[in-house]
Amino acid sequence: MHMIRFLQQAPPVEMADALRANGKIGVVVAVVAVIFAGLVAYLTWLDLRLRKAEKSAR
Repeated sequence: MHMIRFLQQAPPVEMADALRANGKIGVVVAVVAVIFAGLVAYLTWLDLRLRKAEKSAR
């Protein structure tokens, strides 16, 4: 029971509050989204190359 109370009273994240106050949270979200999209695109490209290599090896 004490652990639940401890977890509910977690201190606020100061960096997130500062970014939100400065209006830069959108920049952070955009950068993370671009990195994620790039990672997905790279994995898709790699998958297509592997499929092509597997077909030619048969």
